[in-house]
Amino acid sequence: MSKFTLLVSALLTTAFAVTLIVCGCGGTSGPSLYFNVNQRASWSAGERLAFASYGGNGLLYIYTITNSGSNALLLTPSDNDDDYADEGGWHPAYSPDGSQIAFTSRRHTTPVIFLMDSTDGDRAGVTQVTTDTGNGADEQVSWKPDGTGLIYTSTRRNANHDIRTIDTDGGNLVELLNSDDDEQWASYKPTDDNIIVLQSDRDADNSEDTDIFIYNISSATFTKIADSPYSDGAPSWSPDGTKIAFHSDRAGDFDIWVCNSDGSNLTQLTSDTRSDGYPIWNSDGTRIGFTRDRELWSVLATDGSDPQRITRRYQ
Repeated sequence: MSKFTLLVSALLTTAFAVTLIVCGCGGTSGPSLYFNVNQRASWSAGERLAFASYGGNGLLYIYTITNSGSNALLLTPSDNDDDYADEGGWHPAYSPDGSQIAFTSRRHTTPVIFLMDSTDGDRAGVTQVTTDTGNGADEQVSWKPDGTGLIYTSTRRNANHDIRTIDTDGGNLVELLNSDDDEQWASYKPTDDNIIVLQSDRDADNSEDTDIFIYNISSATFTKIADSPYSDGAPSWSPDGTKIAFHSDRAGDFDIWVCNSDGSNLTQLTSDTRSDGYPIWNSDGTRIGFTRDRELWSVLATDGSDPQRITRRYQ
């Protein structure tokens, strides 16, 4: 687990997720709702953001919101007790056409991947994709470009972080990467489902070192595109597949960085004293969203300018 994940876990509280609309416009004082955002959000082609936030019972629930920070919808309601059967879920991911959201929830024995309607949420029912047999969890899900399959991280083999793929109907499970290396946050290149990007500790220089790799599925080859003795993680493709954003603490604390898909033109986009992580792109590739100290923010993808706070942390 990276230092950033540990930091986020330490900061999380069990305060109720949403309490108040704040009026305003733009910039750091923009219109916001109060949430405690957990790790990575997802940005749909329809310009809505899906994310997980903690409820008053300490469990996670999934919401969607506009990219301006308004019109929040709770997609996974609960009776607000601490029963895992009522848990909403985390790590939401919009399907390419925006009609569904894949997510992880611990509604049965162990955390597994479900699908739900992106508008009606689990009120309209859920489809369970992976099985909860044995120990471990399935999470960090992302979609195949044509919407027929998913790629995700699984810890069901000896608690190691492996990468698996599966069809959305639960068929054709493939253990894509199952070495002793710790590999997480894999996603398909939007223009080529033979290529994935991921975070891995293979070739690590120390216990905190994770790097960004491109993996060619057909040739089973890795290419390192972001290398440092620090924690580089949670990579995310631009919509056209030409750039990759990721978080890194190589400059001190965690910030958002972006590079070309071959690792060239590395650029630091944020330099805030708070931890920035888990970047995502909007549908036209002009903005990058990320989590900053349990809040959702976005900046221009070109140079990190025009910071916009989308939600506020509950305190």
